[in-house]
Amino acid sequence: MTLIAQLSDIHFGSEDADAIARCEAHIKEAAPDLLVICGDLTQRGRRQEFDAAAEWLSGFDMPKLIVPGNHDTPMFGLASRALDPFARFDRHFAEYKDEARVDGVIAVGLNTARGWQVRRNWAEGSVDLDDLDEAIVRAGEQKADVKLLACHHPFRSLPHAPLRVRTRRGRRACDKVAASHIQMLLTGHVHTPSVVLRQRANGAYLAVSSGTLSTRLRAEPPSFNMIRIEKGKFDISRCDLIDGQVTETGMGRFDANFEHSD
Repeated sequence: MTLIAQLSDIHFGSEDADAIARCEAHIKEAAPDLLVICGDLTQRGRRQEFDAAAEWLSGFDMPKLIVPGNHDTPMFGLASRALDPFARFDRHFAEYKDEARVDGVIAVGLNTARGWQVRRNWAEGSVDLDDLDEAIVRAGEQKADVKLLACHHPFRSLPHAPLRVRTRRGRRACDKVAASHIQMLLTGHVHTPSVVLRQRANGAYLAVSSGTLSTRLRAEPPSFNMIRIEKGKFDISRCDLIDGQVTETGMGRFDANFEHSD
């Protein structure tokens, strides 16, 4: 069995200290094979927030894939945000943002965040389709039974999530992933745990969103996900952090053909 811990939206600077401590203890006890962080490590993209995130993540001794989110650009440094928005992120996490491998599994990263956009809401995601094609090719070049793609923004809005998303070129990105060998898209941003089977005319994939470990809650408690992969089956659970406890609840179990499995 391969065990993957999926975290997102930690938001150092607005972090929930108790949730982070409980999450850390649970992950270290479970000893997953891979840790995937789906962006928004910081709240305002400040140096001290990145320092805190890097120090915390250095305590996990396992392969890591870490992609940036919209909050990982300098919120108040407009020049930096326009010219080199991910310099601070890269200073700490450049070696982790492209791909991570464990036995039988390859996870590749994609940056859907932007430091500046000609849009009313700068936080919305944007997919560079050339970057997506390159990530799909990178995954395809690896010998692995399971291939995952991680980014910050869901390509399409999630059912029942209080925050709706308008990811630029999300529909075309959804089609590209469905037609590829990628079986699972791991995201964050909406602070809502979710598993959705995205079925398109040309294929399908599982869209898996993680919750937040911050105080910036949206109708859900702080949480993270655990993904178990065994014998062609995917078992996905949310781990809620409530009253000092970690409560794990299944969100879906699927086989390699994306049919529900008992």
